[in-house]
Amino acid sequence: MKTYTLREAAKKIGVTARDLKQWEKQFAGSITVPRAPGGARLYNDELIERFRHIRAWLEDGRRPAEVADMINQLDAQQAEPAGERTAPTDTTVMEGEIIDPPRLLHQGMPYIAEQLAARLKDDLVRALKQETNRTIEQAMGEVKDRLDSLADQTAAAAETVRCSLRDYEDAWQQKTEQLHEHLETVVAICREEKARQEEERKRLEQRILEREKAFRELVLSFRQTAASSAATRANKWWKFW
Repeated sequence: MKTYTLREAAKKIGVTARDLKQWEKQFAGSITVPRAPGGARLYNDELIERFRHIRAWLEDGRRPAEVADMINQLDAQQAEPAGERTAPTDTTVMEGEIIDPPRLLHQGMPYIAEQLAARLKDDLVRALKQETNRTIEQAMGEVKDRLDSLADQTAAAAETVRCSLRDYEDAWQQKTEQLHEHLETVVAICREEKARQEEERKRLEQRILEREKAFRELVLSFRQTAASSAATRANKWWKFW
């Protein structure tokens, strides 16, 4: 017998895997899903058909207790031998309502109208539930699509921001390196200029010292010359007299 996984069975039934798990717990007394040695659920065609009935009954507005009873009735019918099965007698006018001939004879048309109104009410309620479920599923699908779209847009915006930050970081790094190079060039020029000024200062100091020395020598020579001239004049004066 062919078996299916949880995801495959949910796809065949037309529901989500979460719904199958919930129904398995909800109707645990009526349905048992076998497990593989590793613990994975295994579904066969009979289980899939039974879950399809459950889905149809729930969409018709049946309560879980009613669905459980209907599952048990279905199991009982399948357990009966083929020759012993008898066709069920259609004795209901409304859902769960048995024909009451005396009441029908005594009340006549008002009784029939009441039953028809109740049946119509049940049909309207069931239709409204189905339409509400479809509307909710459609709205949830649209919301999910919108959320997925927003998630994609957010991811794209985040990637754009990251790219911009990387570009800004690269540009800032490049500018910083260029600034460091300029600063190093300026520092080198300042050092060269300082060394040149220091050398020029030393040359000027040397020149000043040389000039002071020459000036002192000149003054000394001038004094010596003046002293020699004065001595010569004195000798000549004495000689004259």
